[in-house]
Amino acid sequence: MKKSLIAFAITLLSPILIADDSLDFDDDYYLGFSQGAYYGLMLAGVDYDVAWCMKSELAYEGAAMGSGGEFQAKIEQMLRDCRDQYPPRQVE
Repeated sequence: MKKSLIAFAITLLSPILIADDSLDFDDDYYLGFSQGAYYGLMLAGVDYDVAWCMKSELAYEGAAMGSGGEFQAKIEQMLRDCRDQYPPRQVE
């Protein structure tokens, strides 16, 4: 599951991962990206609270996350933080 989420993120982020630092994206780009990541996480079966947390964090931090390996490390850390903040709920 983790590998599929990382693969999904890389596919979704490929324009950012190859972009050089001289490119400047409009804020709407990051909002759209965060929305797409949210739906992708939901489709991957990630808990709603975790997906919403990622959406919010990506919308807020998107422009400051860098590119390439730096971006990958930050997005993985965000996912870990969101999962720690919203552990799976027990269904009764």
